Amino acid sequence: MKKTQDKKQNTILIFGLGFSGQMLARLLVKAGWVVRGTTRSGEVAVEGVEGFSFAAGQGLADPEAAFAGVTHILSTIPVVDGHDPVLAAHGEAIKALDCWAGYVSATSVYTEADGGWVTEKSPTEPSSRRGQWRRQAEIEWQEALGAEVFRAAGIYGPGRSPFRDLLAGKGRIILKPGHQFNRIHVVDIARVIKAAMEKPRPRRILNLADGAPCEAGDVIRYAAELINVDAPQPIAFEDADLSPMARSFYATSRRVDSRRIKQELGLDLLYPDYREGMAAVMNVERAMGLIPPA
Repeated sequence: MKKTQDKKQNTILIFGLGFSGQMLARLLVKAGWVVRGTTRSGEVAVEGVEGFSFAAGQGLADPEAAFAGVTHILSTIPVVDGHDPVLAAHGEAIKALDCWAGYVSATSVYTEADGGWVTEKSPTEPSSRRGQWRRQAEIEWQEALGAEVFRAAGIYGPGRSPFRDLLAGKGRIILKPGHQFNRIHVVDIARVIKAAMEKPRPRRILNLADGAPCEAGDVIRYAAELINVDAPQPIAFEDADLSPMARSFYATSRRVDSRRIKQELGLDLLYPDYREGMAAVMNVERAMGLIPPA
């Protein structure tokens, strides 16, 4: 009788331990995974995660060690000058691993919807250059690796919220009537990706978005109410001093349908709207000392 082989240890390499990557890493470490991640320096801020240096145009400093025993690969790194830096440096090596692959993209890949709803089946002919680059990267990850694609809406969470700006009198509301978009709490991003890895399906696309699209001013006013400060007076979009990146954000408007998360994974978001999410962020930021107690 043949001896049953031990199940291979879940080992993930996360390219890009930024805001979302760190949250996923923490969740997976708690679940008993072997977790590796990349930063430019190779130093990581998440306990239990082994760090590797990665730079666009150069790749991993030690790819043999980084890829050893890997069962899952995820990239959160955006396109650089029209090229995906991970595939450019290590596409063939990752393909040889024959592992699960995932790519975190953005809802900017959708064709302009003029405030209408988009699903994972909606057209993807983005108007912005960054959206076009993202879409091309999605195609490359799917064709080369059968990757699952996660299209994230506006990401927020502890450390990335409007509270400190509001307290410092730096909060802004840019008024562009009808401009709506969704958000997604960073914890829910991590939960959805983990659930997708547990129920894998090659080339699947999932929108990472809450169920409450709205104008940005609605969120800022609610955040101000939570911490008992006056909301800033709206500034007309035409009069606002915005960076090119911020201005491009206001150039498109869509409401993102994310019901496939429940349908495919049986998962409910912890924070299905910005009200629940912002209240939770406020409590965490207070506990972290980022904003003062009530």
